[in-house]
Amino acid sequence: MAHLPVRRRTTTPVVGALVFLVGALPALVEAGAWVLPRGRTNIQVALLHQDTTERYFLDGERIPYFFEGHNRTSALYIDGRHGITDRLEGVLQVPFFLLRFDDLSDNRRSSGLGDVRAGLRYNLVKNSPVATLDIRVKFPTGTFINDAEVVPVGEGQWDLDLAAELAHSFWPRPFYVNGRVGYRFRGPNDESGIDFGDEVFWLVEGGYTVNERIGLKMVARGLHGKEGTSFGISIETLKREAVYVEPGLIIRASPSWFVELAVPFTVSGRNWPAGPVFTLKLTTAF
Repeated sequence: MAHLPVRRRTTTPVVGALVFLVGALPALVEAGAWVLPRGRTNIQVALLHQDTTERYFLDGERIPYFFEGHNRTSALYIDGRHGITDRLEGVLQVPFFLLRFDDLSDNRRSSGLGDVRAGLRYNLVKNSPVATLDIRVKFPTGTFINDAEVVPVGEGQWDLDLAAELAHSFWPRPFYVNGRVGYRFRGPNDESGIDFGDEVFWLVEGGYTVNERIGLKMVARGLHGKEGTSFGISIETLKREAVYVEPGLIIRASPSWFVELAVPFTVSGRNWPAGPVFTLKLTTAF
């Protein structure tokens, strides 16, 4: 059991970090608060990879993992969006993970289906500025094993996300801005006895269309969690925070295919992996 505190601070937050980065970020320029029209569908496949030997400690200091820890995480996300009506959109996210965490004591590997998310987005105001409400549920579909020597691909509990988005297009000037703020209700993990603290998350995004094929964007996002408990006892290592800055390039490969290259990198955190995440997203619309 000597490695239990290390595992809880290093592996589970990695999965959460990638979900946080991809969870509600379609690749299309001006996709933020805008919903798809009725009958329209977007499918996105996203590949992410992080390779780091550093993390943010309890006090927010960026330090190496204990015992020469090395964290490698790869993920494949399949995201779907479908316009149910001109104001209501359904969303579904299915992730797959390949996780590896090595230190002086062991080499740990896990892979498989992660926690699936599904939800609805409702457009309150259609004319710019656009206002949209978002509700999403995370299902504990990923395998969670309550073992200090196992890297879990799931968190073993339910989440409920409530969020609001506001966006404005400056057309015919080719740029837009988008903002998002939300609250995540995190359910308890009955197997481990952990009750995760709820979280506040936010995003500010700006995008610029260079020409009909090239777009640029810059994103800042944050996640700020409350303190969690284990069997009713407050545990400092369960409270997580992260702030990312993410430059990105969007390429319109065809009228219905988009390619996005982005590198989110951490600027601060707490109980969170440090370093850049390399991402490639392919989106098609039909």
